[in-house]
Amino acid sequence: MAHSLFDTLKANRMIVLRSGKHMLTDAEVATFICESPDVLARTLPMIEQWGFAARDDEGALYSPHLLQREIRRQERARRRADRDEALRQFAAAQATGAIPADDTLRGYKARINGSNGGRPRKGETSEQARARRAYEAEEAARQRHIPLMVSVPSTRSAETENPNQNRNRFSVSGVSVSPVGSSVPLGIDIDLDNYPISTPTPDETDQTQNPEPAQKASVSQAILTDTVEKVMEIADFTEGKRQQYPAIRKWLSEGCPPHVLIEAVRAHKQVLTTRPSHMGAFQGPIRAAWEQYQVQAPDPTPAPIMPEWEKQARADLAEDRRKWSALMERLGDYGRANQEWAQTAASLGRPAELTLDAYLNAYRPQDVAA
Repeated sequence: MAHSLFDTLKANRMIVLRSGKHMLTDAEVATFICESPDVLARTLPMIEQWGFAARDDEGALYSPHLLQREIRRQERARRRADRDEALRQFAAAQATGAIPADDTLRGYKARINGSNGGRPRKGETSEQARARRAYEAEEAARQRHIPLMVSVPSTRSAETENPNQNRNRFSVSGVSVSPVGSSVPLGIDIDLDNYPISTPTPDETDQTQNPEPAQKASVSQAILTDTVEKVMEIADFTEGKRQQYPAIRKWLSEGCPPHVLIEAVRAHKQVLTTRPSHMGAFQGPIRAAWEQYQVQAPDPTPAPIMPEWEKQARADLAEDRRKWSALMERLGDYGRANQEWAQTAASLGRPAELTLDAYLNAYRPQDVAA
């Protein structure tokens, strides 16, 4: 009986058993769900007790489950409409230039929520969260303006405070010994030429003062922009260009050559299986490449000329690795990516393994020794 009632309401897209303003009686309900009236009269109290049906204020029979589902559906539609409206306002603000073009709605709202103190705490309403943040801001401002305590000299004499003072104390400083409190009187009108004050020499100043930290080298804006453009093209970050400037500027200002940084990013990008979001994925490889660049000794012998077939093999290997990474990112399955790449490599006449040795062996002419 409960299934008949629920299925009938769900099939007719109804929640309450009404026909316009008319409330269906129990006999009409039995006819509507194709059940016997006496069976419905016998089982309806148990159905209501178990929560499969209920009656509203006017006595109309309805389904609590379908009512709750309709409430959730309307709430989702309201949130979707609010999200679309917020996205429309965000796009309009970007069009006017009030918000940077590479910013996202999620990041923009995260900064606003962070400036407001973040989300409300567990069990806290929005009004309570606003009141708590206002109190914390007021308390922080009050702490910054607390007056300092001022010491007041005592009116009692030293003998009264400590009658057992030792009057034969001495102060030891360096190689001189003098009674505590003894001093050389110096009048205001004294001729200071008779008592010259020695000034430290430059050597002494350098030894006594703390050495200043090494200043970072200034980076040309043209070099910085060119390096960022090349890194963005190679790494294909998920975040915008503005988020990559600080890390690249730091490496260049510390002395890392631009070509070393770019080659380190290129080499590490070929082994990544996912799309990086920022320069944090390349910090270790850049540091290792720079250290290797600093310690490597110059080779007195000229570098051998690379044959054309080896250049072609290395270029095709780099291109095939980029294609495999794109295929892996699209499929998300290592096994499927290897299977599809084997078919692609066979159609292109390339080696099945993406290794330098395999490509060199495949591209090496037959008359050239390995």
